[in-house]
Amino acid sequence: MKELKAYIRPSIADRVISALEIAGVPGMTIIDVSTLGKWADPEKSKLSMEYCEKYCTTVKIELVCDDGDLEKFIEVIEKNAHTGRKGDGKIFVSDTMDAISIRSKKHGVESL
Repeated sequence: MKELKAYIRPSIADRVISALEIAGVPGMTIIDVSTLGKWADPEKSKLSMEYCEKYCTTVKIELVCDDGDLEKFIEVIEKNAHTGRKGDGKIFVSDTMDAISIRSKKHGVESL
């Protein structure tokens, strides 16, 4: 299994989320976050005295999927989040050793 974390523009979040659902994502977590430094969209950034950096609001999508679905979900995010401008976002992929459903006690992909 793989964990995918994508940081995208808030203005296109609905489009990306809908496309992921159509592509068959079993579930995902959507979080509003602030990004700092080079990730910041220069058109939407603000100055912070606390951080002494530029930061902007970003949407973080987290999902866990079967290894075989990873490339499909990456392509969906890339296609729907791309504007060609700085601040389009990043995708990070990590290995997930296990997932456990608290209700059913199933492990691995079955728990998703």
